[in-house]
Amino acid sequence: MKKILFFLVIVLGSMTAITASAQRVLVVYFSQPEEVKLDGVDAVSGASVLLKNNEVLGSTQYVAQLIQQQTGGDIFRIETAKPYPQQHEPLLKYADQEMKNGDRPILKAPIANLADYDTVFVGYPIWWYKMPMAMYSLFEQHDFSGKTIVPFTTHGGSRFSDSLREIARLQPDARLIQPGLAISRGDVASVDTPSEVINWLNKLPLTP
Repeated sequence: MKKILFFLVIVLGSMTAITASAQRVLVVYFSQPEEVKLDGVDAVSGASVLLKNNEVLGSTQYVAQLIQQQTGGDIFRIETAKPYPQQHEPLLKYADQEMKNGDRPILKAPIANLADYDTVFVGYPIWWYKMPMAMYSLFEQHDFSGKTIVPFTTHGGSRFSDSLREIARLQPDARLIQPGLAISRGDVASVDTPSEVINWLNKLPLTP
């Protein structure tokens, strides 16, 4: 009997408030896995995470999947028509030049049914202390008016930097939850990360 009760506590403890609500949830993320381990410089935070099944995921991708599993929402990966370099140094230089140029990379596909969702979790790494330019393409091509945007990021020390101000500027008619979830790229693979995500979800000021 004690084992059964213990099991129920674990199961109920893993349920988030949003899971039990009537919220229609979408998890949108941009993530760039790399072939090499990053150094300690907070330039590109898309460090790869090697999971037990040998699948390589970007750090933001891994966090996005944790959120999707807990909320039961749909998930959408932001991809650019022109792939980013997978090696660290070329990616660093590419991202830097893209930001200096103010480029808006072409996205592979838009979010086809954004109108169907109430709450949209939006995740991205921090590149050169800013959100990637692909995120500007996303926010300039989609209307999040009336929706709740819940940001999350992986970073190397700068947390969200100025990205939340930029999201608020690009989507002034959306409800932006702040400060969101910021996880250091060095902590993403920690065994404590799933619990951190669950605790954060349970504290979100979301209503059915």
